[in-house]
Amino acid sequence: MTSVLLLFLLALPSAAAGLDYGTFARLNARLMAGETAKSLEDELPGLSRNLIIAREVSSRYWTSCTVFDELAKAEILPEKAMRALGIKRAVVGGVAHASAGAMHTYGYLFSQLRTAYGLKGKRWIESRLDERLGLPAGSFGPLPPEGEFASNLTSALLQVTGTRGKVARAAEFKPSSKALGRVEQRVAWRTPAGVEIKASVFTYLVPLAPLPGLETSDEFLLIYAVRRDGRHRFTTAFPVGREFADGIMSTKPDEAPVFKPRFNLYVNPAWTVAAQENLGWRAL
Repeated sequence: MTSVLLLFLLALPSAAAGLDYGTFARLNARLMAGETAKSLEDELPGLSRNLIIAREVSSRYWTSCTVFDELAKAEILPEKAMRALGIKRAVVGGVAHASAGAMHTYGYLFSQLRTAYGLKGKRWIESRLDERLGLPAGSFGPLPPEGEFASNLTSALLQVTGTRGKVARAAEFKPSSKALGRVEQRVAWRTPAGVEIKASVFTYLVPLAPLPGLETSDEFLLIYAVRRDGRHRFTTAFPVGREFADGIMSTKPDEAPVFKPRFNLYVNPAWTVAAQENLGWRAL
């Protein structure tokens, strides 16, 4: 990344109470220097309390996610910074993973990994996803006007996907959009002990409203989620452009016994795919 582009990114305004890329570069450096979430409250009041809430919400409503970016070939957030934020990681079969709700909100904000699509925090700092869903500015950020970041995001995702659930620490709001449709993949894995584990993996698309003054090619919010044992859990949510969305919406049914997790979904590497049925795109 050129120095000119970096300066441009650092100067971009944030929808989250004036916080920008420079803020989180500085806060990340403080964590890497040995500071804690509590000590960062001079810049992010209530951070340690909010992280506790986020971890609780994440454990209930989110899957596990990998913490390694396959395209950038690097970890999204160093282990030291994750520990300082209280985001627990585990390693199974050489694959590091963490709870996706906490990682994809606060973890992504603090991440300084530069990818071909920008920093991981772009979706919260620059994309104004909350406003484009008809919600108050900053609702998806560490200093929301009401509620708590991960709780607000989870509540919005439940509503736009038509999934039952009420998040206790979320602000009371109602998104203006609903999912246009989804792709469902029914997967059966077999563990080394011979136990079969079944789940449905969903890819939703939600239209994003345009905002005056916001120039972007992103038109949809993509949501990736898993339903297993009657529990619906989210893995990630991020904005995508029309071309990417068209690829999702053109997905046809198939029964090829191949399934590859996408968008950092963690699946135990010891499990093998026994069967897969892709139901294709279905409008909701």
